[in-house]
Amino acid sequence: MINALLVNPEKNIFLEIEKGFSDHGIGHEWADSADKALSMLSDKNFDLVIFAEQIPDIDPRKFIENILSKNAMINCVVLSPLSHKDFHEKYEGLGVLMQFPQKPERSHVTRLVDQLEKIAGIAAKAQEL
Repeated sequence: MINALLVNPEKNIFLEIEKGFSDHGIGHEWADSADKALSMLSDKNFDLVIFAEQIPDIDPRKFIENILSKNAMINCVVLSPLSHKDFHEKYEGLGVLMQFPQKPERSHVTRLVDQLEKIAGIAAKAQEL
């Protein structure tokens, strides 16, 4: 089972994501700050972190760097209003899995699950070698 951590002071931003998680059997928890999220990442294994780019207590690039220092294999998804090009430039080199709009819908979770399944398939093939 995939376990996700949702990070933003306002939990309601994740309502549609949570519905999508229920559709796909994804477990999740919520943190209202980057500090709380980083603490939770130290105590529990998560496969995925989804957070809004406007997280108030840390620069989003620094947040991703801190996440990766705790678990280099974790996938990150950022809710961002940036254009695709600007988003790529801002997060290049950090291995961000996906960009979601600021108000994501259930369909975004379906695309995310497809991506995670592709990654799992590649990892399984690599282990066979």
